Amino acid sequence: MSTSMNIGGLSSGMQWNDIVDSTIKALEARSVTPITSRITARSEQKDAWTKLQKLVETLNTNARALRRTGFGGFSATVPSSPSTSRTLLSATPTTNATAGRYRVEVLQLADTAKWSGRSFSDVTAARNLTGSFSINGTAISVAATDSLEGIRTKINEANAGVTATIVNEGGTAGRLVLTANSAGATNVTGADITGALTRELGFVDTRSKPISSATIAAAAAMGMAVFPQPAQIRVGDVVVTADLATESIATIAARINAAGGSASVESELYGNETRYRLVVDGNVSAVAGDPFSQNAIDALGFQAGTAGLVRQTMQTGIFTSGGGASELGATASSPLSSLKVDGVAANLAVGDAINLRGTRGDGTAVNFGLVVQPGDTMQTLLDRLNDATSGFGAGARPATAALGEDGRIRLTDQTGGASRLSLALSITRASGSTASLATATTAVVGRSRELQRGQDAVIRVDGREVVRSSNTITDAINGVNLNLLTAEPGTAIDVTVDRDVKGATDAVKAFRDAYNDVRKFFDEQRVPGAPLYADSTLRRVVDSFTASLRTQVAGNATYGSAVSVGLVLDRNGLLTFSEDTFKTAMTSAPTEVETLFGMTGLGTAFVAATDAATSFGNGAISVQIDTITQTTITLRQREADAQKRLESRRQQLIQQYTRMEEAVSKLKQQSGSLLASMQGLQGNKQ
Repeated sequence: MSTSMNIGGLSSGMQWNDIVDSTIKALEARSVTPITSRITARSEQKDAWTKLQKLVETLNTNARALRRTGFGGFSATVPSSPSTSRTLLSATPTTNATAGRYRVEVLQLADTAKWSGRSFSDVTAARNLTGSFSINGTAISVAATDSLEGIRTKINEANAGVTATIVNEGGTAGRLVLTANSAGATNVTGADITGALTRELGFVDTRSKPISSATIAAAAAMGMAVFPQPAQIRVGDVVVTADLATESIATIAARINAAGGSASVESELYGNETRYRLVVDGNVSAVAGDPFSQNAIDALGFQAGTAGLVRQTMQTGIFTSGGGASELGATASSPLSSLKVDGVAANLAVGDAINLRGTRGDGTAVNFGLVVQPGDTMQTLLDRLNDATSGFGAGARPATAALGEDGRIRLTDQTGGASRLSLALSITRASGSTASLATATTAVVGRSRELQRGQDAVIRVDGREVVRSSNTITDAINGVNLNLLTAEPGTAIDVTVDRDVKGATDAVKAFRDAYNDVRKFFDEQRVPGAPLYADSTLRRVVDSFTASLRTQVAGNATYGSAVSVGLVLDRNGLLTFSEDTFKTAMTSAPTEVETLFGMTGLGTAFVAATDAATSFGNGAISVQIDTITQTTITLRQREADAQKRLESRRQQLIQQYTRMEEAVSKLKQQSGSLLASMQGLQGNKQ
């Protein structure tokens, strides 16, 4: 540090600045430079110790890898399926594994149960449902103001062992899906407490009691002596009228479908007989103000059903026939030539073609036509739609078309579940012009209420069947974790578990490299001028590692020293490794090798030696770094103090030489004045 000041000696002719700089440099060389040099040396030493600490920590890590239980570990070979090339499972041996070959067959994967409710047009709107239901035995209460989103939140907050989500179905529409929180054969269970909420939400269907016929009047089929009066009943979101005295359950199902609901008739064995049930999607409840409504419901014996499948239904616009005041909903006998669709005349004539296009539930295309003939009726069109050769009645997944009382054609997939069913009708007139006749929209979305059935994983190991609730099985093969990926009954593969000789070899090689890195660092410091040249602490640290290499395990009959497994110091002190010698040892006596590197052998000796060198606060290297840090702090303070004294001396010299220059300047001024006076006196004498 210096302060510039021009005291160049204009009066005296002396270069005071040069004198000051020379003096300060001489003082700096004696008082500051030695301290700075010591700080630099300490910094280099600290860097060297820090580098060694990292090298020793790496050696410590590799030593710990050598001494772990099951050193070298095990590896598993898992072939793919010989018939399909699919990967059936993966296997991860632990340190407790046993070498061997195990025949494994994956019969079934574990899966989580998943339940789906029915679709609602607005998941944010209040559902006006009141009551409670249980999921897996946990009760959940619902208020009239709760939306589908609110019900989802209540289910999740109840901790009922499921996670409730809402699947978006476009716009504001959606449905609830319940997924079990864990896999296994235990399925999601639900029960109504009050309000029939499991049916209202669409998790289960509603079923009538079994009756003897689906086609005769329901009351007669049930053997009723007194017939209930015709009554309105609410089915899900629609209201229909049911007359049990005159209508069969098949007729009632058709009326429900015509109103936009979803209903079907299912048969079942009842002893040696076949009985029939009216099955609907949603809850069946009485209509307020109709005194006979509950009687009709009670007569049919509606109750909560099962989590079955819902069949998809497509519906057209309204077909009408006739004109003016006599215009009525089309019936099977309505002539095609008199049809209107949603009030617009189709103007069909003999020779015009009705083109029928769409897809069945499985996505296969349907493309056929009907040329209008004299006398063709709506029944002709229905028969063509249901044709078992080329119509929707054909194929692996047929659908059935029916004309409802409301004049709509409804096409229903005969297979429940997700469906790609679609229908469109167009006209190609005899003149060549074209027009649309009707496009069907989805009236009922096909879905599975039980999206996934919970099931356990099932495998067979060497002929023994193992059943677990997870696809990760830890106790079928001793010390081996199996992760099941694909079930393929009938295919057995051989899982081979062997000692991981390569892994063990790589671990020893990593240890050798870490040791040699420390040794190379030590050799670099033995050169005069190196930061740690002739440092006794460094030598003691390295000597402790060399001593650890000489560890003997007396209990080992063959492999009791590092040399015996191929670890040998060369004449330069570097560690060499014979892989062939080591692999022979691992093959012939793996337990002895593990013991040699284990808790009573080489691994622990190195862990102890490296810990002693690097332990925070008291390790040899740690102490050296801390000592240098503290010494450097003291030296920097001394350096700062010396710099302050040096600067103070500079200021003293500057002031001193400034005063000298001022004195010389005054003397010169006085001398000039005296000379001028003398010259004046001489002039007067003349």
